[in-house]
Amino acid sequence: MRKRSLVVLSLAFLGLFLLTPVVWADSPITNWLQNPATPLAKNVRSTFLFTLAMISPFLLAAEGLLLYAIIKFKSRPGAKPATFHENVRLEILWTLLPALTLVIIAIPAYGTLKKMEVPPKSDLVIEVIGHQFFWEYRYPKYDLILVDKPLVVPEDKVVTLNLTSVDVIHSWFVPAFGVKQDATPGRISHAWFKAEEEGTYKGQCAELCGELHALMYITVKVVPEDEFEEWLAKQKAQSGSKLQPTTTK
Repeated sequence: MRKRSLVVLSLAFLGLFLLTPVVWADSPITNWLQNPATPLAKNVRSTFLFTLAMISPFLLAAEGLLLYAIIKFKSRPGAKPATFHENVRLEILWTLLPALTLVIIAIPAYGTLKKMEVPPKSDLVIEVIGHQFFWEYRYPKYDLILVDKPLVVPEDKVVTLNLTSVDVIHSWFVPAFGVKQDATPGRISHAWFKAEEEGTYKGQCAELCGELHALMYITVKVVPEDEFEEWLAKQKAQSGSKLQPTTTK
């Protein structure tokens, strides 16, 4: 009996031990654990880890008690079941503690949500239009349109996205930026990011939108500002457009 209990407990703690590096790893493991590349994504990551730390004791306590009950009170011939059915103090305790924990978690979570909803002054505005099954990007300031091509943005600049769709609901999701925003037909939604490191970042439509939904990828290239200007000039040469800022009448 003791050997079996030790084996079960050992396997449980081994599972938790193996899970720890997955949560705290610095390198990408899954899409939702990509290294944060924007201040917003770093804030999302810290909020996630704080929430995980706050709720983990409840998970471990519940699973530990369940494991203990399974081992200690398993069915035995002739065993007499317990007759108690309540403990008011214990019920108050396990109601107040989770409630207090949720209040504590809500404080940083509210701050993160506010940062998502209230962007700083924008350096570049891009219109994002979802199609089945590709993305269209418009740079109003430069009269430039990209269809089913990587989005190119300058490094360390605040980029505001105005998102909509021409057919069904899509969702523009780039985990490394901490951005996941729906693109809804007939409505304009907003998101923003400030990529601090140059590189190529991957994402995908995160709203089931049809048979080719799984192939609706997102690629964002973050380049230095001078390289961004060179890229704009190249687009001008290829398209023959003037790429002048759009004037408002």
